[in-house]
Amino acid sequence: MNAGAFGGRQQEVVTPESLLYDAAERVGRIREGRVALRLHLSRLLPANREEGRIRIAFRMFESMVDAYRGQMFLMTNSDIILICKDARFSDLDAIVYKLRALFSTDPLTYAESPEGGDRFVSYYDLEADYDSFFSLCGQMVIDAKKAVADQRAAPQVQPLNAKNLTRVLERIGATDIAGVVRRQACIRINENMHAEVAFQEFFMSIMDLQKVLAPDVNILANRWLFQHLSQVLDLRVLSVLQDVGFRKMPSAFSVNLNMATVQTPVFQQFEASVRGRAGVVVEFQLLDIFNDLDGFFRARDLLRSRGHRSVLDGMSPVTLQFVDAELYDTDYVKVAWSNDMLDDIRTAELLAALGPVGFDRVILSRCDSETSVSWGLAQGIRMFQGRFLDSMISAVTMAQCEKSSACTLNQCTQRHGAINGRPRAECGDNDMLDLFPVLKALR
Repeated sequence: MNAGAFGGRQQEVVTPESLLYDAAERVGRIREGRVALRLHLSRLLPANREEGRIRIAFRMFESMVDAYRGQMFLMTNSDIILICKDARFSDLDAIVYKLRALFSTDPLTYAESPEGGDRFVSYYDLEADYDSFFSLCGQMVIDAKKAVADQRAAPQVQPLNAKNLTRVLERIGATDIAGVVRRQACIRINENMHAEVAFQEFFMSIMDLQKVLAPDVNILANRWLFQHLSQVLDLRVLSVLQDVGFRKMPSAFSVNLNMATVQTPVFQQFEASVRGRAGVVVEFQLLDIFNDLDGFFRARDLLRSRGHRSVLDGMSPVTLQFVDAELYDTDYVKVAWSNDMLDDIRTAELLAALGPVGFDRVILSRCDSETSVSWGLAQGIRMFQGRFLDSMISAVTMAQCEKSSACTLNQCTQRHGAINGRPRAECGDNDMLDLFPVLKALR
């Protein structure tokens, strides 16, 4: 074997990168019909790079290994590399499209690189591109060595496991988590172009939760344990919302919940506390629905029987190519805005996918600019959520608030998003924070 620059590697711990390098070296002897594919999962946002979904992605390629005499490698940085022979690119593309749906909430799946290329996946024709691929494999060996060395030198953060999960759960029981609960208004724009709050969404800030509860534990490292953790957090959030003491009750509460939470006594207590004063909207993540489809239908029907509404969350332009949103029969479908929606072809695809749903049931989320709202209005969408709307609410609030001279727009926006803690305490008029004024003459 020609170890080259990697001589002496036999004395080191075997890594996925070194195994890939050896496999690529063997492929170099017979390159005919060989192709390689690299999924750049290391580029995903940290919250989307949790082990459970990476393993699902890895398993989705197993059929290619058997069908096309392939080899698969899960890299140290979570990238996945497949080498196979005489594979049909249409088959590879079909699985890549499914993976885009699996990670559809991450910008990596729909945002192009500055050069216009695909940041999610790379293909290599090893007959023509072998040298560049082999060089890449060598560089990955070097990068993996450096990553291991850096990890050993850095303060250790443990992955979530059964042992430290118990410790985290104990901390949850002893901590006032109201300070890490956030809210964001969902705006409905009427025919007169006036905007009112349709509901307020309440959710947990995972980054803040990590700092408060478990700075030494990566709580997203194990999807299944985090699922259990999130069910406990569901109950705490519902309890907090009952006790927070709003100056003005929201017209409707929207909460992100696990399916099982809907059937708990704590949820029933929350229902009773707001009955006759506010509506209830429950948002379900697409990935959770996939994991328990029957549980989702039971939870949706139970909510409907009690007069509540449901949201299919986690949708994107890519997801809508593979998932018929209307089949889930939720009251609303939430679709994340992305700049590629401005493309005429993508717009046509979205209109076709959302037409059966009805645009009066679509919520366009992550609206961070006026462009996103203008695009949505042009398509017939009337419900919006995102930082652009948050800033508009704060601007109108400050125009009406007698204490606004002591605040900045960013401070007002931050205080609107908090339900407890220092941001609200620093506000000169807490009543204004809960009013959420009507936005007039929106264009």
